[in-house]
Amino acid sequence: MKDKRSYTIEYEAHSLLFEFTPAKGTKGDLAATAGEETVIGKLDLNNPSQRTTFIKECYQLYPDAFTLTELDFRRALNDLATHVDEEFKIRTAKVEEEDDLEVHEEVDETEVDDGKVEALIKEPGVLDRYVEAMAEIFDVYEDRAQMKVVALGALSAQLEPLAGGTTPVGTNVMLIGEAGRGKNYVSDAVAAGMPKSFVYEFESASAKSFFYAADAKPDRFRYSWVYPNEAEATDMLVETLRPLLSKAKAVHNTVDTNADGANAFRELTIKGPLTVTIPTVRNKLDNQLQSRMLVIELEEFEDRIPKHSEKVSESLVLARALEDHAGELARWKAALRKLTTIRRVGVAAHHEKFRLETNKISHGARLWRNFLSLMLTHAWLEQRNRKTVELENGETGILVTSEDYRAAYEVFSKACQRSVVELSETHRKILNAIYRLEKKDKRKLGGAGFSLRKIADEAEISYETVRKQKAFLVQSVQLLREPPEGGLLLVKDADPSWWAAGEVLEGFPTPNQVKNWWEGENRVDTIDSTEKEVEKAIDKLNSVSTAPVDKRVGMSTPTLMGEGEVDISTLMSTGEVDTENAIGKPNSNGKSPVSTMSTLFGGLGEKVDYEYSEDE
Repeated sequence: MKDKRSYTIEYEAHSLLFEFTPAKGTKGDLAATAGEETVIGKLDLNNPSQRTTFIKECYQLYPDAFTLTELDFRRALNDLATHVDEEFKIRTAKVEEEDDLEVHEEVDETEVDDGKVEALIKEPGVLDRYVEAMAEIFDVYEDRAQMKVVALGALSAQLEPLAGGTTPVGTNVMLIGEAGRGKNYVSDAVAAGMPKSFVYEFESASAKSFFYAADAKPDRFRYSWVYPNEAEATDMLVETLRPLLSKAKAVHNTVDTNADGANAFRELTIKGPLTVTIPTVRNKLDNQLQSRMLVIELEEFEDRIPKHSEKVSESLVLARALEDHAGELARWKAALRKLTTIRRVGVAAHHEKFRLETNKISHGARLWRNFLSLMLTHAWLEQRNRKTVELENGETGILVTSEDYRAAYEVFSKACQRSVVELSETHRKILNAIYRLEKKDKRKLGGAGFSLRKIADEAEISYETVRKQKAFLVQSVQLLREPPEGGLLLVKDADPSWWAAGEVLEGFPTPNQVKNWWEGENRVDTIDSTEKEVEKAIDKLNSVSTAPVDKRVGMSTPTLMGEGEVDISTLMSTGEVDTENAIGKPNSNGKSPVSTMSTLFGGLGEKVDYEYSEDE
């Protein structure tokens, strides 16, 4: 059987035709042809003395054929050495990827009971059950919201792209945490219950390795979650990942050796969709890549180290050595595979207010798409409990509900604050500590800054944490400065309001708003309703209600619950309250009601925007 690493390179330079068969790198057999004469020898192309010896032998054997100058001959061999070295690196990466594919193509062979498999996805709460099962098996303490975002991001690779397969809808994640915080442990736990074909794990990769992997197996990255061990493993892949995350496709043009041994143009293509989760201790990745990702952080929590170390101690109990989770993992893998029979997920209709209402986030559209993918993937997991529709092309689609939006909204609010605000709670502790130190010692404002150890003591965090976050706070967000005399100080006129924790979900529609928009067939459309229309709606409610509804009462979208039942839980205030301000005086503008909790319309039937209660 021919060694797949064996090959011959043809190369022409300075009227010489070279054929080089590498043994290892730039060492191998060289044949140099000039006119009708050929000289063969063994040499290392990177060894100057061996090249000189080879050139002399060519001149001595065939002086009439090898007529070019020694300088040109040396240049030709140097060009050949450069070409061979590049070819060796490319081919080595390709072979390694092909070997790796053989591992990834292993099939889960554990037999499973189909009834038990179906039970995992039949009832609502699939995401919660999956995350809890993996956390239980791998002894993950806390970090449930982060696990859910990672799981939804990983599984979102299974969704069909939009716009003819060119617009992926998957969620991509940057998972931040201190060294030893558990970034890989959490991700490994999430990956454990997924079929091997769903996940592409790796520790390092060359710049073009994905292209050669896809060349060996064109569908290798279709519907795959790419999961590197650390950000360093993706440093060479940034230019590959960016188009894949944006267009579900990447193309590389190169020159390769064809079957005849001659150089030939080749186009290598990677086809997605794929998603990526990158665990890292860094605060920043490549800007263009990071803007395509949600940023979640594994923050510290009280007694984390004691709790985590307790889990380690528990794992040493001898009785636990008998635990076998292979069956449960196999059932989850089979269950997730069953869900791939449908990959199209979407909403029933567009609502003009269903968008991100803020201009404060420069990459807001990308953030919104990643966020919505959490919603779509949740619906995909819950497909046994969702309505499906047949599209014109015969494809089946899953209809998203407001509960899927609510699930995305909740995990995003708990785990993805760094996606909206660059600062973490640790950063705020450092900044607040320096602010307090400056207040105590104003002399520092004109001289040396505070030492990292003093800042750490004041913030009640480790010195090492301050040291690691220093560059980010000085260079990236530019809230700290380094005086010539050393140490750290806040930038001029800095105020705690600059880094105070704001409203992470500012501009995001609330779950109750989305529920009203999507499930409002029997609700009053409060955005466009006039006073007359509202009165008609109230009359309709009174016709089926045993308790009349006061027409003077401000209401937020009354609901027809069913025959003889009316939801009046949102009736918040009376007409009298709506016409007076908080201290009993007439409302100053004469139009807008005082109670914004229940505003339906303004004075004289004019249309106004609806305002929601605090948890909507």
